[in-house]
Amino acid sequence: MNRFVLPLIAAVAISACEGSTGKDNPFQEDPEDTEEQAEASTINEALASNVSNVSKPGADTITVEIFALDGTPLTNSFTRNAALDTAGYMAYTAQEDPLDRMFIALAAESLDGSVHAGVAIDGGQFNYFHGGGYYQRDGGFNAPSIGNGPGEGQVSYAGNYAAVTNISSSEGADLLPIPPGVDPDDLPDLPGQPSRIEGTIFLNANFADNAVNGEIYNRVLISPIDNTTTLVLDDLTLVVSDIDENGEFFGDVEMSGEVGSDVGDYGGIFGGNGATSVAGIVSVSDHIDDVENEQEYGVFVLTQCGQPNDAAVCDIVAPN
Repeated sequence: MNRFVLPLIAAVAISACEGSTGKDNPFQEDPEDTEEQAEASTINEALASNVSNVSKPGADTITVEIFALDGTPLTNSFTRNAALDTAGYMAYTAQEDPLDRMFIALAAESLDGSVHAGVAIDGGQFNYFHGGGYYQRDGGFNAPSIGNGPGEGQVSYAGNYAAVTNISSSEGADLLPIPPGVDPDDLPDLPGQPSRIEGTIFLNANFADNAVNGEIYNRVLISPIDNTTTLVLDDLTLVVSDIDENGEFFGDVEMSGEVGSDVGDYGGIFGGNGATSVAGIVSVSDHIDDVENEQEYGVFVLTQCGQPNDAAVCDIVAPN
C-alpha cells in the first residue's frame, strides 16, 4: 500500500470501505427505534457512507456510530482534541492503541440549537478507510415567510467549512506512539492520521422556489504532521437542488467553473423558526490534482444572514 506522507504532492490515497454502516452485523443487536434514528435514515447513503450517528458536540466526549474498527461498543466515544479544531468545528479523536485505526470527527451545533452535524474518518490501514457524515434537526421544519422584495423568502447562509480526508500520514502528530525499542519493520501496516480541510461556504436558498445552491471556497489542506497548510485547493460549486417538504436537500457538487464536472454530492437540513440555521454534509472524491483515490467528507453548520452573529459577508446580502 502506498501511504500518503505529506507534504508530497503526487500521492495515492487508500480506498473506501463501501456498503455497511454496521447495522447488518449479525452479532450486534439492533438498537431500539428512536426519533433520532428516523432522522438519520433520511440522509443519503452517498453522504452517510459508514457513519450512522454523531451526537451533539460540546462535552469532553461525543458518541459516533461508524463502521468499522473504531472501538467498542458499536456506538463509541470519541475524546475531545482541541488541537485539531478546524475552522471553528470541534475535533474529537479515537484510537485504542498504536496498531489500531486513528479516527477524527469534526462537529458543530447551530447557535440556536436547532441543528447539528458531524463527519468522521480514519486515516486508513490495510488498504482501506472508513468515513462519512451525519446531520440532525431538533423540531420540525419552519420556512421563512414569503413576501415581495429582497430577503422575503430568498435568504443566504454563510460561515466556515471543515472536512476530513483519507489523505493521511503514518507520522501524524496525534497518533499513539510506537513504544521505544520496537522496530517498525517488525510491525504490520501502521495506521495513518487523516488530514483536514478548512474553507468558507456560502449558500443561497429560495423558499418560494424551494431551491438551494452555493459554493465552498478558500479551501486549504492541513497537514497531520505539523498542522500547517500543505495545499491550496480548488473551489467547489454546490449545484442547484430542491428543498423538500421536510426542509432537506440533496444535490451534486462540481468543480467551480467546470460545468458538468460531477465530483460528489452535498445535502443538509434547515432548522429553527424561519429556517434560521442549516446543517449539512459534503462528500467529494477524485477532485484534487496530482492525488489519486482521495475522499473528502465535509461539514457545514451555518446561520442565516440577518440573524445575530451571522458571518461578515452577510453585510452585503438581504436581509442584513
